[in-house]
Amino acid sequence: MEITFTTENIDRKFYEQLILFYIYEHYNYKDHKRIVEQDKWKIEIKRTQDFNTSFYNDSARQNELDYSLPHGVTGLGKVTCYVQDINNDMYTMQNMSVICHELAHMILMIYYPTKTVQQRYNDYYGRAGDTRKFFSCEVHDRVTEGRTKIFNRKISLRKTFRFIGVDIADITNDRKVIRV
Repeated sequence: MEITFTTENIDRKFYEQLILFYIYEHYNYKDHKRIVEQDKWKIEIKRTQDFNTSFYNDSARQNELDYSLPHGVTGLGKVTCYVQDINNDMYTMQNMSVICHELAHMILMIYYPTKTVQQRYNDYYGRAGDTRKFFSCEVHDRVTEGRTKIFNRKISLRKTFRFIGVDIADITNDRKVIRV
């Protein structure tokens, strides 16, 4: 897996640790096939001002978006997150929520690449009842339901960093158990 940054101010090593921590909470160490698949992905962390707003030109609702807020896009084999390029714990927590959202799409795309479901709630991309890919729909539905989790990453003997991510642990494996 390749993680690249085009930011200037954030602590890249710290972000890499948090990203890898979130990802590997959703894989069992014996799940070789999925780990190999995940290692093919690229993760890009960019500044919000680097977002090309023409990405949403096909959408009638493009004027409703605030591109200065952290956000992301997940496609086949690539996650791109646009974050606030400020080295501060509060901004890091906000940025990590967005990054985890996109990583959840990636992880579920690896686990369930072809599964489709009916969307439970309306969102920017569809209406409740629409049939969509599970890896997209499930993340958005869980955010609407408030299904998030506080992740605690120990960074020194005396300090733990906390951040919030989409909770998908019940539909993936974890470090010790293979469920799917």
